[in-house]
Amino acid sequence: MLGKKYSLAELKALPTLQQSHTDNLKKDTGNERIWLSRMTVGDGMHYNNQVTVEVYTNGKWNTVDTYQAQ
Repeated sequence: MLGKKYSLAELKALPTLQQSHTDNLKKDTGNERIWLSRMTVGDGMHYNNQVTVEVYTNGKWNTVDTYQAQ
């Protein structure tokens, strides 16, 4: 079962734990990570404010959900 879907305001209120090339890590529980993209539709994304949810299983991080934070 997937965790809570965060709103854009909730994600922006969280500290950035780490920055990748295109995303900010907003939550890391050790087996779940929530990333907020800094890219936009203008950069080629499907939508602005994309959230990527990763879960650690079988020794690797797997994307289990993406959605537009509003």
